[in-house]
Amino acid sequence: MNTEKVYYLSKVRFFADLTNQEISELANDFEWQEYAQGTDIIKQGQTEHYYYILIEGKAEALVSKQGINSWKVNLFGPCDAFGELSLFTGKPAPTTVRCTENCRVLLLNAENFARMLVRWPKLYQKFIEHLYHNLNDANHEIWDAKYKDFLRLSLQLTHYKDKFYGIWGSARTTREIEKKIDELVSTKENLLLIGERGTGRQMVAWYLHKRRFGEAATFIVLDGRYFDQQWSDMMFEADEDDPAVSFNFFEIVGKGTLLLREINKISPRAQLKLAECLKMNKQNCLVVASLQGNPEQLSPKIIPELRECFGQTYTIQPLRERKRDIPILAQGILDKLALKHNRRSPVLNQEASKLLLSHHYRQGNVTELIQVLERAFFLAEDNTIGLEHIFFGPTAEKIGSTVNLLSWPSIENILKKGELISWFKRISTIIFISIILLLLLAPQVAMTKFIFIIVWGLWWPALAIISPFLGRVWCTVCPFAFIMEFVQKKLHLNKPVPDLLKKYDYLFVTFLFVFIFWTEVFFGMRSSPINTVILLLAIQLFAIITGIIFTRHTWCRYLCPLGGFVGTASIGSALEIRADPTVCLNKCTTHECYVGNGSTPGCPMFQHLPYLDNNLACKFCFNCVRNCPNGSVQLNLRVPAREVWHLVRVNQGYAIFIGVTLAILIPLYYFEAVHSTWPVSIWRLWFSISYWGTAVSAGLITWLIAKPFKTKATSRRIQLVFALIPLVLAGHIIYQLRFIPGANSIFIGLGFNTTTGVNQAFYVSAFTVGATIAISIGFLLTIFAIIMVLLRTKVKVIKKSKPWEAWGRFFCFQNKS
Repeated sequence: MNTEKVYYLSKVRFFADLTNQEISELANDFEWQEYAQGTDIIKQGQTEHYYYILIEGKAEALVSKQGINSWKVNLFGPCDAFGELSLFTGKPAPTTVRCTENCRVLLLNAENFARMLVRWPKLYQKFIEHLYHNLNDANHEIWDAKYKDFLRLSLQLTHYKDKFYGIWGSARTTREIEKKIDELVSTKENLLLIGERGTGRQMVAWYLHKRRFGEAATFIVLDGRYFDQQWSDMMFEADEDDPAVSFNFFEIVGKGTLLLREINKISPRAQLKLAECLKMNKQNCLVVASLQGNPEQLSPKIIPELRECFGQTYTIQPLRERKRDIPILAQGILDKLALKHNRRSPVLNQEASKLLLSHHYRQGNVTELIQVLERAFFLAEDNTIGLEHIFFGPTAEKIGSTVNLLSWPSIENILKKGELISWFKRISTIIFISIILLLLLAPQVAMTKFIFIIVWGLWWPALAIISPFLGRVWCTVCPFAFIMEFVQKKLHLNKPVPDLLKKYDYLFVTFLFVFIFWTEVFFGMRSSPINTVILLLAIQLFAIITGIIFTRHTWCRYLCPLGGFVGTASIGSALEIRADPTVCLNKCTTHECYVGNGSTPGCPMFQHLPYLDNNLACKFCFNCVRNCPNGSVQLNLRVPAREVWHLVRVNQGYAIFIGVTLAILIPLYYFEAVHSTWPVSIWRLWFSISYWGTAVSAGLITWLIAKPFKTKATSRRIQLVFALIPLVLAGHIIYQLRFIPGANSIFIGLGFNTTTGVNQAFYVSAFTVGATIAISIGFLLTIFAIIMVLLRTKVKVIKKSKPWEAWGRFFCFQNKS
């Protein structure tokens, strides 16, 4: 049945601009209804309203006077729609719609109709165009006044006055704008507002309108981009034979305000008509026009005749040029949101305030700031807004083709129930506790039964091999996190994460990773059960303490060295969890992927899914899959390594982690080879000096080369460092391969007969084969990733620049290389 709905809805011209997926979503809200010939679909005066689409049959619209006389005013055939007038005005139905044949109808109730307009605001334009054509075609004597009233009501829906927070900024900015509004109220001249998108031009027009006419007066907003298409003829048409039939557009505005956004987008012909109409305007309405820049520098420009009609001009500064207004704007917006939602007003911590002040707001100025703060308000669980609640820029973009595994019902049901994952966590935890007890209570048994060898010889190399393919699947079933979460449910202080930890998490993770590797080698943990137990218990203890004190999985997100390594490896993995940002931005109001839904907690890694564009901090817990009520979450199968050259919001500090983990392989390889020939004390001394010296030097050099955090979006330098991930993984895989049981004692041979009849054979160890494969794949993938980063950067330069400038930079780059 839904397929049939989609088929017919796709033929309705109102929905021509919707995609197949959007029409499919819309079809779920429509219901089928059948009417016999002669029955009424709508009765004049009825108060229960629906939106109707006639699929089969014919119907006519009738108007009756005092319930006696009736006459036909319209006819409807297949794919015609009606009923929207009453839905917009809320008034009783003005006509009776009666079937002249057996009719089959799709209907949409008032609640779903309102949701449709919120979900797809572009449909407003379609309805207004439809009503305008009805106005020209219908009996004007009956419909003229009603359509004028409706147009006024429907157009006023676009002024968004509820979005105006009424906060201008600092005391100086407020005085300046209030003074200008007072000046404009006293004059009858029209106003030209100049400013970038989102600077508050519409809010200035609204408060000027309130001061001059009052809030109840008509306030209409028209977009210059659609002016010619929708309004130019209607505003100025005149019927000489019957002046009563025509009307001037300013009659709709009356004693109110007309705001024309981006007036330069109106065609010169329509600009000339508008100028003539403004000069003859007798309605005493205020006309405000807005521009996104200097009129002399805009293209297309405003014709002189129209420019003369605006006696007053006011330019609003962009937010980046008045940053001292940002703290006042931010706190004022949060205070009003708290009042509206009956909550305590949250405050911005120091790091969040610094981030707001450092941003340039080129995408939307004050509007961009409002969107960021509204989102942060709903994401914050307590009364403090921190760095993890602030998300700038566009949502994550889909990169290339993917296969959504959640489109298969069986996989979706398994992940949404979560029982299978819970059992995997329990099993891994039982195995972990058993190994700890065995190593602690019966170390000899663990050594002889290869239990100890499995820990160091198989588990650690398996992580380095599996993560590049399947992402952070180890984190999905990690016993450290499971035990931490179990304790956290019993005892939890729920303190916010310290700013120092959020800001320098990559340094903590890098240090802990290097430190654990050093202790592993320095104390010979691969041959010491008791030392291994101490290490594992120490990691578990730190995880539990962190879980008790801080909110969510702070250990996993900001401290875990194993998570840092696995997360870095998963950057190029074949699996990803992403969201459909269109669904998130248009349907989601509860942000359950982040805050949870009561039964399932929100993202333990502090991720807001519409902005997730890399795997570094996604532990594949699938809480978002269970929480999302809109079906936005996707588990995608993708091309491996592609994420590297598309990185945007990745934690740039992990470039240090990559550089250091690559560099420490040098002392690890060298000193492992001479371990048996040097005295233990001397070996430990020189190993420690070279190891830590290499780690610190590599960190400093990587910082100087990559220059992380110089730009908010990931730079080419950072992408090039992340392109080294396959080489880093190959190096660590080779290092771990030598500890796999039998790697050096199992040989693979190739034999052949020579022309003289002598048998020849060539043997290599399994370790040599594995190492050759690992380094070959790592090296080739790194080279490929570097090439793709460079090529994608050049393509961006060519697209954004003039051709000769772009090619000039291209050849300069080639020469430098």
